[in-house]
Amino acid sequence: MNKHDPSSSHEHEAYKNMDQTKAASGEHDVKPVYLTQGEINALQKAIMFLKFECEETDSLLYAGSPLLNSVLEKVRDAHDYAEYTKDFHSRPNEYVERFMRAKLERSYAEELAPRERTAEQLAEILGACMYPFPVK
Repeated sequence: MNKHDPSSSHEHEAYKNMDQTKAASGEHDVKPVYLTQGEINALQKAIMFLKFECEETDSLLYAGSPLLNSVLEKVRDAHDYAEYTKDFHSRPNEYVERFMRAKLERSYAEELAPRERTAEQLAEILGACMYPFPVK
């Protein structure tokens, strides 16, 4: 039996009861997703790489995304070591903050039509990109 085949007898109860008549789903509709611990690890690592290791300034579109930050929070909460990870991420990380500030500065310098940003806007952008770490 294929675990991705909806006719499989191992399908999860939530999938049996899904309303198939909806033509489209809204951004905030909740859908059940079941991940293995390995998949949770992989997703968390991919997002953290995108945020804190990827040098490409285009990655900032995703690094500061409220939707990806929400996914990161959910997979962190579902992780086997959630409490350790939350504790680790609750402390400022100077390395990733320097990295993120430099990446943001490069991004601002690359803008074809530079935009003025207030100190409040800059702090908000940095905070979103730094999540789950606090800004020092």
